[in-house]
Amino acid sequence: MKKRLLIVDDDMESALELRQGLASSQWLEIGGQATCIEEAWNLLQSLRPDMVLLGGIKETERGILCQQFRLAYPHLSFIAACSPQELTWEPFFRNLGIWVVTKPVQPGQLEALALMSAGVSGAEAAKVSPPAHAAAVFPGSSQLAQPQTISASPVQPVLPISSQPPTKHLITVYGPKGGVGKTFISRELAIFFAMQKREGRSLRVLAVDFNLDLGTFATALNLPRTPNLFTWVQEIDAQLQTAALHQGRDPRLVRSEEWQEFVSAMPLSPHDISKYVVRHTETGLDVLTSPRDIRHSFEIKDYHLYLILETLKQSQYDVILIDTAPDTTDATIQALFFAEQVVMVGNPVVDSIENIQRLLKLLREADYPEERIQMCMNRLQRKEMFTLEEIRAYFQLHPSKKIFSIPDDVEVKKSINSGIPVMLHPGRSAAKEAIETLGKALLPVDAEKPATVPGAKPKERPTLLRWLWG
Repeated sequence: MKKRLLIVDDDMESALELRQGLASSQWLEIGGQATCIEEAWNLLQSLRPDMVLLGGIKETERGILCQQFRLAYPHLSFIAACSPQELTWEPFFRNLGIWVVTKPVQPGQLEALALMSAGVSGAEAAKVSPPAHAAAVFPGSSQLAQPQTISASPVQPVLPISSQPPTKHLITVYGPKGGVGKTFISRELAIFFAMQKREGRSLRVLAVDFNLDLGTFATALNLPRTPNLFTWVQEIDAQLQTAALHQGRDPRLVRSEEWQEFVSAMPLSPHDISKYVVRHTETGLDVLTSPRDIRHSFEIKDYHLYLILETLKQSQYDVILIDTAPDTTDATIQALFFAEQVVMVGNPVVDSIENIQRLLKLLREADYPEERIQMCMNRLQRKEMFTLEEIRAYFQLHPSKKIFSIPDDVEVKKSINSGIPVMLHPGRSAAKEAIETLGKALLPVDAEKPATVPGAKPKERPTLLRWLWG
């Protein structure tokens, strides 16, 4: 049975050439073409394609378009058609699970990908030979496939290269409703990880506040907001403007999509991360805080976030934990794709439960791997309108799927008001034990005692001015 292809591209001439080239294909047929975003969403719902070729649409940026489609329809096979200059974005698309082909797109390339997605054997797939100079990148591959010629024997499709297990743990804390305690959970988990040891040394932990406009992670730890994430963005912009000037370009006239090309050529500098973080001295936790001025968040673009996340992946941190906003902005979406594990935080109240259920329904329809998500009900009291079992049934969770709960005890309220994490309170408490249970599920630690934390005793409550301005 032929695979149905949807073309999302405003280049009518290229689409016509593909239609002609695939007219006699036994593996692939073009079901339609969208030349604008609204038309693309409508065709995705009505056409129900098997594969989507993402070209270029002038009304939006390529990265945002790919992220939105991939999040809404992760069960589809997506292919990004890139110019040779755009191939430097291959790692970004690969992280999203998107195949990449070079322009001009050849029918043989698409047929080979259709065979791969259908699980056709290598011998059968070898019958389809991509034309000369056709290069393809598959999800999970670590480098571009070199251009092949058809003068020799038939070309075997490039198979995904198995990657080594990651050396660090990438965790995103997210919840589809505000006020459920995401920042509290993020703070406590970050402190918990920073107190653990591996092979005799304390873990290197970085907490990142990706709530760009109204993030309060720094406030939650009584930390200053300078330097912050916008400090890093300013440094990136300075390097970009220098690069543009070296090419004889006026930075004021460079378009956003052109800045993406400049960013893709910039080397990653993991050793510079220390210039942009503040340290929590009691635990050694590093924090990349959100901008101090809300207006600064408007100047942070998707290509800034991409470069920052790629740099963090190359860093020496053992654990990177991202606190997000309760939205679906570019920052939140990138943080979700960045993560190996997601902590879904909610409260046992109607609106919070409903939002989580709606999100789970969407992910299940898209065959999203639910094992990546850890469910957490925060501020759970003894007598709630909904029990955990009722919430489990409403979410339609497997009986073996654990819902972690954080009790709403008096220590939590004291901790939030004082800025002293529950994990640093002396003695035991129900909330502290619950955080430890969640932390161990996310990151199994060595069977050794947590690192002792000097000065881990309650301090004098800081003033309101210090909370606000450090």
